[in-house]
Amino acid sequence: MSRGIGAHANKVFEDNETIIYEYGGYNLNDKKFRNENHIYDGSILIPRSCFVEPEIHKKMKKMPNGKRKLITKRIPILVEYEKMIEEGIVVIKNCSHCWYTTNDARHIDMMALRILSHVFQQYQVEGEIPEYISYNV
Repeated sequence: MSRGIGAHANKVFEDNETIIYEYGGYNLNDKKFRNENHIYDGSILIPRSCFVEPEIHKKMKKMPNGKRKLITKRIPILVEYEKMIEEGIVVIKNCSHCWYTTNDARHIDMMALRILSHVFQQYQVEGEIPEYISYNV
């Protein structure tokens, strides 16, 4: 069953050093956070150096026809984005429809953290920086 919360992000800028996403969150359970106009006024700035490559596993697999084939599998690794935020490497500006933040001094939108996590994971699975990310619960 859906909880009616989530966030969406679009890549708005990319160069050799920086990726910038605009994002907006929503909470269908609270009228003032519904974001019915799909406003994307939050931002996530990620240096390209933060994108880590996954582990690559290769093995020979015997196929049903008797031939062998090289199988390559990308295994995502954990990206410590919380540490990057603490050190000021990744910068998040909360959106106006932010309803739940971290308990530390930064008060970072939890939906922005979910978006960031999905960006890093999708990069490792697909091998390219995603244009659009959606997180819905």
